[in-house]
Amino acid sequence: MPRLVHLLTCLILAALSARADDAAALWSGGVQALLDQHCVKCHGPLKKKNGLELDTVEGVLKGSEDGVVVVPGKPDESSMIAAFAAEADPHMPPKKQLAEHEIAKVRTWIAALAQPAPVVAARPEIPSAETEPRAAINHFLAAEWSARGIAPSPVCDDRTFVRRVFLDLAGRIPTREEASAFLNDPSPQKRAALVDRLLAGDEYPRTFREIWDTLLMGRHTGRREKRRQENGWFDFLEGAFKQDRAWDEVVRMMIAARPEKPEDTGAQWFLFERKNEFQQVAEAVAPVIYGTRVDCAQCHDHPLAREIKQGHYWGLVAAFNRSKNVEQGPPAVGESAVGGFVNFTNLKKESQPAVMAMLTGRTIEEARPAPDAKQDDSPDGYVDPAAAVKVPKFSRRAALADAATHGNPLLARSFVNHTWAILMGRGIVQPVDEMNSKNPPSHPELLDWLAADFAAHNFAPRRLVRAIVLSRGYQLAAWTGANPPAASAFAGAAEKPLTAEAIARSARIASGRSPDDAALRQTFVEAFPDVLPRVTRATIQQAMLLANSAQFSALYTPEAGDAAERLGALPSPEELVREAFHFALTREPDADELARGTEFLKSRADKPADAAGQLLWALTAGPEFLTNH
Repeated sequence: MPRLVHLLTCLILAALSARADDAAALWSGGVQALLDQHCVKCHGPLKKKNGLELDTVEGVLKGSEDGVVVVPGKPDESSMIAAFAAEADPHMPPKKQLAEHEIAKVRTWIAALAQPAPVVAARPEIPSAETEPRAAINHFLAAEWSARGIAPSPVCDDRTFVRRVFLDLAGRIPTREEASAFLNDPSPQKRAALVDRLLAGDEYPRTFREIWDTLLMGRHTGRREKRRQENGWFDFLEGAFKQDRAWDEVVRMMIAARPEKPEDTGAQWFLFERKNEFQQVAEAVAPVIYGTRVDCAQCHDHPLAREIKQGHYWGLVAAFNRSKNVEQGPPAVGESAVGGFVNFTNLKKESQPAVMAMLTGRTIEEARPAPDAKQDDSPDGYVDPAAAVKVPKFSRRAALADAATHGNPLLARSFVNHTWAILMGRGIVQPVDEMNSKNPPSHPELLDWLAADFAAHNFAPRRLVRAIVLSRGYQLAAWTGANPPAASAFAGAAEKPLTAEAIARSARIASGRSPDDAALRQTFVEAFPDVLPRVTRATIQQAMLLANSAQFSALYTPEAGDAAERLGALPSPEELVREAFHFALTREPDADELARGTEFLKSRADKPADAAGQLLWALTAGPEFLTNH
């Protein structure tokens, strides 16, 4: 009886969670992910056991070689549900029992399949290409809120905005003086003026270089960071954002690795650091030019995203496998004019040639020699046979660079989606590096429009960044009411974890010091390595650093002119608490925070500066300080 009651409860809750028994919403809201996790390995694009494919609704409804597995509207007559039962033989999935709430979710979806399709809300009107991009963002978000019946959060106050935009564009919180100047500015255009000032400064390009360095190259520590700095990678990437260089040109320079100007020398490091590991290179390039990882297609076609084939993975590998690092002299990446013809084997043990096939459908043609033919590495194959770093007349890298940056709409979509995620806390497609058929965009027209606008305006990052941070969606307050809408609605500010660099700089500013300290930054990089994490997880290492690190706590030991010393000289504990909150969190304390802070300070009235430092330490070690919201 308890088991029956529990099952009935699951069924009722699942039914209540359905949006008017909308089968499509139930599928995308959980059933698809459940089948992907437990069933598609055997019943999907790769194996298709018994002719059954469960990765799409169409495949489920088509059924298997033995007949239908789902009867729309009748879960009790559906063999899929029968196979999920604990006593079933055969039992699915093998060697695993689905939880009752998971089975209930599938039952509710099958029941909903018999219902008439819900009326599809009209898609938003598409603004003209001449529309200012901020207005286009506001238009698409408002249309989606209206379609979903969502009343978004109000626009945030100035204190929230100044902290948020400093963290996103300058990589740090504002100083007490910077925040006060903004808050006391009476101009109705002060938010736009602040954004323009930050975008024109030196901190914005450094901040975006730090983020994109990690996205493109992975985290650096110690010697690796030093080599990136010494070999011009940081200068190249930071200079690109400082000069607002066209992103397609930046990507072309990274892939081709043939600098045409001195300031482009560092672009070679994108390939050079990977030490002729061509699969690593391919896996790093794919999210940039396609917006999606292709790692899952190394040994077989992608098990979930049908459009990603094994040939796409090995096509990227082939584009780089004639390359070789040149170790003599300054780092450079050479390329042979011959060789590099390889085959890959699929799950059926069939051998296929690796050709440069793009995810866009384009194939880079190249004459392939007969299997036993020997190719001579003749000087005639090179532009300048005497050059220290020889360039072949037909360069696979150059051909890929051209194909990736011309006639490839995925390049603009990838950068737009990544930039949106950096500033908004999640991508229009999420996960941000899985922009494929299994992860549809939350706002498809918005992504299409912004990508087209980005490409039409010379792939200029600054225009896109400015539009996003001045949009209404970016400036919303955090959701405070009950029943928050899905994060994909962008109806309230997301809580974004700070990067390691932002934490280190902000901690120093909260202590009344200058923002930069290389040693402290490196300490935080090692403890907080993630950038755009799929799931934010606190670690023991992070907690120990914040609670026990002498390097961190030393920031709040009173010294002449620092925040602790200045706060300790204030005439009352209440004023000290208020100023400490301004230093660390750019806001006023609430009544409870003010009372508790005052009580703490009164208990240490003999050493007010020390107490002020401890209060600042507590504030900067807390979750509010470590997030942008």
